[in-house]
Amino acid sequence: MLKSDSQSASPRSLSIDSASTSLRSLNGDWNATRFFEELIANNKLAVAEGFTFCKVSGLEGFEDALHAMQSATAFCCVSDIADGYTELNNTPRTRRIKTVFLAMRHAIDDMDARNECMETMRELFRQLMSRLTLERVRIEQNCIYIDPRISFNEIDRFFFSGCACAYFQIAVDVYTDLRVDYSEWIDLRSQYDFWLLDYDQDKRIATTQFVYNNLKLGLKESKAFVEAVPSKIVLDWSLEEIDALREAIKAIDYATFKIVSHEQ
Repeated sequence: MLKSDSQSASPRSLSIDSASTSLRSLNGDWNATRFFEELIANNKLAVAEGFTFCKVSGLEGFEDALHAMQSATAFCCVSDIADGYTELNNTPRTRRIKTVFLAMRHAIDDMDARNECMETMRELFRQLMSRLTLERVRIEQNCIYIDPRISFNEIDRFFFSGCACAYFQIAVDVYTDLRVDYSEWIDLRSQYDFWLLDYDQDKRIATTQFVYNNLKLGLKESKAFVEAVPSKIVLDWSLEEIDALREAIKAIDYATFKIVSHEQ
């Protein structure tokens, strides 16, 4: 669905410091639509050339906007919903691509007029980048990072007759917390073999106490489990419970334990 918002011809005052809060998302995602809408409304060149701002969905949505708004002579359209990816590494991050389309109408088959429109859009692109440079510094404080390589690309003149079109894309990276939140999941249980392989003989009581506190066994069963070393018990536990047990084992240096999933 195409959303269009025409801007008034009179520029509004915009404080760089006050714009910082309004142009930045608080949820780890930079709002490119709002950012460029503010810039187009307050840029002297964009206002003088009559640029109309609208939000679109991809290249098809941009073409629909050109068809729909016949009275507009110049456009800045932002596609803020785009494909991206998440990197599963030691510092996982999610990348989203924001696409900004620019267009200016001109006389059909008038190449001089087309070239003049392209030069105007290149200059507008330069001015927008000067403000994006400042915004980039601000949003990095929220761990949102913009790829500094942003290229201006001309769209083929046959894309839309009588209209010079171009676009640029902004890659936005956000570091993503991929730690498991068990409140998000149904309590799925699996079976695990829990092994006691060895322990220091002078730490038998401490080992028994650890087994008693962490394996949901009675005191008698815990003593028998320790005395039978090497010994094994099958646990029908959730992943959250197993992870907690693994963390508890890390603090023990007087006994050797091993956990083996039946799914391995």
